[in-house]
Amino acid sequence: MSGPSRQPYVTYALLAINVLMWLITEVSGGSRDSDVLIKFGAMFTPRIADGEYWRLFTAMFVHVGWQHLLLNGFGLFIIGQLVEQSYGPYRFITIYILAGLAGSVSSFILNDIAVGAGASGAIFGILGAVVAFFVVHRENLGEFGRQSLMGFLIVAGIMLVIGFSMSGVDNFAHMGGFAAGFALALPLAPRYQPEYNVWGQLERLRDTNSILKQWWVIPVALVVLVLGTMLGAGTIGENPYTHLRQAERYLDDGEHASALEEISVAIQMEPGLADSYFVRGKIFADLGDYSSALTEFGLAVRLGLEDRDQEEAIALMIELRARQP
Repeated sequence: MSGPSRQPYVTYALLAINVLMWLITEVSGGSRDSDVLIKFGAMFTPRIADGEYWRLFTAMFVHVGWQHLLLNGFGLFIIGQLVEQSYGPYRFITIYILAGLAGSVSSFILNDIAVGAGASGAIFGILGAVVAFFVVHRENLGEFGRQSLMGFLIVAGIMLVIGFSMSGVDNFAHMGGFAAGFALALPLAPRYQPEYNVWGQLERLRDTNSILKQWWVIPVALVVLVLGTMLGAGTIGENPYTHLRQAERYLDDGEHASALEEISVAIQMEPGLADSYFVRGKIFADLGDYSSALTEFGLAVRLGLEDRDQEEAIALMIELRARQP
């Protein structure tokens, strides 16, 4: 890929925002804590279905642990510079944001309950833009272009296969971001026109395309994203996490009866969900029923909580046993 020499300032700015958000979540309780992630804008389908559509955007800047940040940051640094220098900053940020939103919407439609975060949907989007570049210029670039196109397709395929072989990876966001990035980049790809000097020698290739010439891409993409979000909201059914989160809100507000009612529904819907017993234990502890709270915390620990919640549950069990006569 070639383009005018320019510093990829947008790429650097996006990297800085991602690092800053990760630091904020770390000092606010830990970037691996689901509650912290949700607080700072991570994807959570029940919340989005309740009207928090802004999470489709903010989730692109929240990461789970330093390894997640490092992996996505490396991808953004390498591919982002390549795309920004070829497409220019305005087309680059347009593809990045819209592809990232497409990844979030894909996850919203197809991923019912998981907490989702990360820039990977947007990064797959700019990877799709690289593929689109070589598709558009496959004739001009000859064998080099064909080999490069095949190479980037193989890279994308390997990344998807790795994602499918690992737990906790949102491949729906990856595929949605890649498809959207490719589709957006086809009309936005640079179109080069040769310019010659007075002696008839090729002086440079001038990019004649711009975001202004292809302005229609943005409203069309937004309409598709809105329709996708409406589809997602229409397909989200009742699930235990909806009641679990509502129980937590009631507990925070001191409405114990309502909290117990919601958490009971969550347990009926999915009896093996450790988080539900953990929350019910907190409710009983607040009510002073230490014996019941200990039973609930014990169940939660045996069923398996996340590390931070596991530690908290054990600490609460030790504390409650000390309080019992």
